Amino acid sequence: MNKNEENLEVTSRLAFDLNLALYLDLVALLEKSSVVTYRQMAARILNISMDAADDGDLPLSQALEGIAKGFAGQGDGLSIGLMKAARDVRNDEALGDIPSRPDEG
Repeated sequence: MNKNEENLEVTSRLAFDLNLALYLDLVALLEKSSVVTYRQMAARILNISMDAADDGDLPLSQALEGIAKGFAGQGDGLSIGLMKAARDVRNDEALGDIPSRPDEG
């Protein structure tokens, strides 16, 4: 182990930042592979943000909305306001939400 590794302090903030960076890189890779679009990710993260706000966790809600705005600004740039207004409407192609998993039955 070298001296730099011995001085590295892994804090919860550092772990969060690294996890977020890896997540954002994964989304970029999925978007380039046409698996998911930035608009779909923006809609999904905005839904989680709005749920956090409903639960009273405003700091988390604001952080997630900022991430959603970043995704929404990529590609065709669907507005966050429109996504918020369409929250309860399910039209996956028009709204950019990730389709729900089919029920097994």
